[in-house]
Order: sequence, then C-alpha cells, then structure tokens
Amino acid sequence: MAEGHRERLKRRFLNEGLRNFEDYQALELLLFYVIPRKDTSPIARTLIQRFGSFSAVLEAPLEELKKVEGMGESSAAFLSLVSAAGSYYLRDLCRYKK
Repeated sequence: MAEGHRERLKRRFLNEGLRNFEDYQALELLLFYVIPRKDTSPIARTLIQRFGSFSAVLEAPLEELKKVEGMGESSAAFLSLVSAAGSYYLRDLCRYKK
C-alpha cells in the first residue's frame, strides 16, 4: 500500500465528500475502519466486480460477503450495518421531517 494512501483518501473525503469518488474508493474508505493494516483497494475492487455496484455490495448477504478473499465476519457485518444504518436514517428522517 502506498505510504499515506489512507490518510489522503480520508482527507479527500473530509474536503469534498464522496461525490467524486469511484464506487471502489468509497467502499475502500469504509473498509479502512474494519481492516486496519491491509490494502483494502483490491478487496473493494473485488467486491464491486463480484456484486456489480456499491449498493449491491452493501445489500449482499453476509455469507456471500464473507466468501470474498480478505473479508471476515467483522468486515462483512460492518458493510451490512452501513446499509441498515442508511435505511434507519432515512426512515427516521422522514418521520421527523413531517
């Protein structure tokens, strides 16, 4: 992994959000938080290739996520949690914006 890559990607997100990220880069950024000392770019690219899109990765069954090399129980659960948290957020937002 290139020196400082994680920090550059995190800084980029903080400065501009995710709007100019590729799907694999957004996924890579998420994986930083559950796979601390490994290059997450190949894992993110494999996930996108296998499932087809960022949203499809987040909606994939836990057992299917765990079949991808480099993914374990915690990283698969985290990606499932991101999707569930997003849905929860949208429901909550709608409930309190009325």
